[in-house]
Amino acid sequence: MLTELNTNYAYKLKYMGNPAFDKVRDLSSKFYRELPQALQDELHEALNRGIDILDSEPQMTAYLFSFGKMHQAKLKYAFNHLPEEFLSQPEISIVDYGCGQALGTMCYADFLRSRGYVQEMKTVTLIEPSECCLKRAALHTSVFFPNAEIRIIHKTFDELCKGDICCDEYTPTLHILSNVLDMLNFDLEHFSNLVKQSLEGYNQFVCVGPCFFDFERDRRMDVLFERVGGNECFSETLDQYKLDPNKAWTCKVKVFTQGNLLKQFLSTKWTEEDFHEKIVDEFGSLCSVDGKRLLKFNSCARVGIINIRTEIICDEAFYDCYLLQEIVIPNSVTSIGDSAFSKCRSLQQIIIPNSVTSIGDDAFNECESLQQIIIPNSVKSIGNGAFNECESLQQIIIPNSITSIGDFAFRCCRSLRQIIIPNSVTSIGDRAFCLCRSLQRIIIPNSVKSIGNGAFSKCESLQQIIIPNSVTSIGDDAFDGCESLQQIIIPNSVKSIGNGAFSYCDLLRQVIIPDSVTSIGDRAFFFCRSLQQVVIPDSVTSIGDEAFAQQCFIPASITGGGFTFFAGSLPQIVIPKGSKEKFKTMLDKELWDKLVEQ
Repeated sequence: MLTELNTNYAYKLKYMGNPAFDKVRDLSSKFYRELPQALQDELHEALNRGIDILDSEPQMTAYLFSFGKMHQAKLKYAFNHLPEEFLSQPEISIVDYGCGQALGTMCYADFLRSRGYVQEMKTVTLIEPSECCLKRAALHTSVFFPNAEIRIIHKTFDELCKGDICCDEYTPTLHILSNVLDMLNFDLEHFSNLVKQSLEGYNQFVCVGPCFFDFERDRRMDVLFERVGGNECFSETLDQYKLDPNKAWTCKVKVFTQGNLLKQFLSTKWTEEDFHEKIVDEFGSLCSVDGKRLLKFNSCARVGIINIRTEIICDEAFYDCYLLQEIVIPNSVTSIGDSAFSKCRSLQQIIIPNSVTSIGDDAFNECESLQQIIIPNSVKSIGNGAFNECESLQQIIIPNSITSIGDFAFRCCRSLRQIIIPNSVTSIGDRAFCLCRSLQRIIIPNSVKSIGNGAFSKCESLQQIIIPNSVTSIGDDAFDGCESLQQIIIPNSVKSIGNGAFSYCDLLRQVIIPDSVTSIGDRAFFFCRSLQQVVIPDSVTSIGDEAFAQQCFIPASITGGGFTFFAGSLPQIVIPKGSKEKFKTMLDKELWDKLVEQ
């Protein structure tokens, strides 16, 4: 594939955490600003208001510096008018026309993240006549959508043929045309006809560009819409300072759809009407009229058999089927609803097929006889409380497809001894592994950025844990009551230690607080009876109440408040030389007498 490799820019982008368009533009701007001023001026002039084809890295950096914000503002405004039925699709493809450095694709990724939408990218087709821009576009796309298949089309619009524009009958396609339709250097009629001939399935178009208040140029966006056909979702023309009160940008936007309606979304939620219109299948289960949704299972059965037409196991479908011991889920099922198997107390075995993409909240809550479960790679999310109180569960394999572990997901799995969290996971929810009393070892990968409140609270057998450099915050009570934990290394990435984060860790002997930490919460190390001494770095400016119950070296950076962060009787308080007078107003006489300058 044509892509940018082995350049300083590529290496910097590869290790960019949480990629975003603003970060990419800042990186390009840094390269641009390091050039001599005379060369900056020359490059800006050579851009010809962004019309000419770019053919060098300095020109690319100059373009992003000069016009990146304008593209971003127009695209964000247009994306905000996309229909909900498109945004709710779990998987789509993108065709980015005249993509340049893939500005449209990056901005769409930002938009999805900002609005909380989750969409998988099947393919991203990048069409661009500039080879250097195309290489960088492929690089940017691979970082923003690492799982997508990237198609490279190194052509002008007039050179395109039908096979270049890739659409799929079963996958919705987003067509992005950012600041290209206003250009007069290609045959719009030929291009429009080619696009129309290439379309299959459902297509969502987003067109943005400047408004020249010139009939020929301003009409080109409307001509494409008329030639392609479809339904208009949104259209607007904005004069100077309307898009941004500080910028004289004009903007023309057109958002429209073409093709068949999207496949109806099948919900795991049921209504009274569903049960009124229900049918009974050959296994005695209640199903929706079309047979695609299993509403309620026959609660008297010991072995569960599901009809192969079933696509959705609805919420509480097997709730409290206390006799159920075994269940076979067919490959037709894509979603397991909330509390679907909750309180199936006799259920010992279940096989989840590769067709399933989501496991709902409390899906296997209180399945106290369940000993083992394999989650397939197709599953993208594990809901809150999904395996809560599965007391017999000894082993679970979390696949690389999972990006987040929900709140209470494995709470009270008392028999669980070891778990490996894959590199795909970025967050561990509140109390996710709380009260896993047999858990001895856990490896947290570098992908994890946050550890939720009480995530490993009361894991009494946990002896060792390594927190990776990616973690920036340790939640309240994260390791509270881990009474077997002897050592913890807090990486330099951590900025805050939550309330009660390591309280009642009776055997904890050593803790190193790095210079990155600025705050230590209430009772953070309360009742850590084996901890002899803690050195607090100068970066710390606040320490919560009763944070420590042992000897501490207090830095001069602490500002205000009495020393309420000490609990119990302390033999001495170590402070920096020459700082005793500073602390005089903060202490009562008993603590003042214990100050030792060192």
